[in-house]
Amino acid sequence: MTPSTATRSTLVASVEGRRFSLVDGGEQRLLIPLDEGGRHRLVVGDADSAHRVLDALERCPGVGVLVAGGGMLGAMTIAENFALALRYDAEPDDPRDWERELETALRLCGLPRQRLATLGRERPMNLERSERWTVGFARWLLRPPELLVMDRLFAGQGRRQADALIAVEAIYHQRHPFRPVLFLDLDSHELPDLPECRTLTELAESGNSHVLADSTR
Repeated sequence: MTPSTATRSTLVASVEGRRFSLVDGGEQRLLIPLDEGGRHRLVVGDADSAHRVLDALERCPGVGVLVAGGGMLGAMTIAENFALALRYDAEPDDPRDWERELETALRLCGLPRQRLATLGRERPMNLERSERWTVGFARWLLRPPELLVMDRLFAGQGRRQADALIAVEAIYHQRHPFRPVLFLDLDSHELPDLPECRTLTELAESGNSHVLADSTR
């Protein structure tokens, strides 16, 4: 264990009183209201910092994380992945037709009807990255968490691809105007601007400490 790792403080994510907070070593670093919707951005300096933040986020009830690869189980088909995700913790007498709602969600995300006819039988590993992300996004579109986290969505993407992803992500805000989205991004000069981004938090390493600066756009 390196000295810097040994002295790192603990990140804790929690939801209390309709607010999400991220606390670093007992000091509050991020606070997001859970009933006002909107986009928020957290920028970290490297992959290790991103993993540290994700570890805290994934342990927090009410937070859903959408990774760039969609987050589906590779051993299951797309249809099986959705059946597991959408029916998990659902009421037995839930009257919703999940298959129809899923088809509607995927069409809203831009997938043509012809593609939908074969998509369910395929496995995630056989899809392009953009399709894997779209399918994962459709899941959260149907079952929105208290806070949705976009994990490094723009890494490796060109400007046109990033703009297309932002356009699809906008559907979430249209359907769930009071559910916020947090973008977790690696620090880069090529990061695209987020339309109507309410807060920007920069998490940077400084020796063994963590320095965060907040600004509102």
